[in-house]
Amino acid sequence: MENSMNYEIINHLIIVHFSGEIDCSNAPIYRQSLSDLFENTKEDIIFDFKNTSFIDSSGIGLVLGRYNQLKFDHRTLILTGLNQVAYRLFELTGLFQIMPYYESIEDIKEGII
Repeated sequence: MENSMNYEIINHLIIVHFSGEIDCSNAPIYRQSLSDLFENTKEDIIFDFKNTSFIDSSGIGLVLGRYNQLKFDHRTLILTGLNQVAYRLFELTGLFQIMPYYESIEDIKEGII
């Protein structure tokens, strides 16, 4: 699976889709792309990890940094689609205490779109 990140805008949300791995080799690239995107938009954000096979501490840092960037603008970061290992990592780091998590994009659409 190729490592990639792309996004789409649906209604009042930007959905960022990650594929492959998020690690120290690509997290800085994603960080810059997301920072640029967030500076030029005002929508809330969904990070979709459905096609992500691995996330290391760089990926956690990426998520937390973007959360802080959005929080400054009173915007929300929603997480979805984590595999079991990544879910446990996010749970242990306490990120679910500050960011909402939904099992799927469909669950988010039912709840807020």
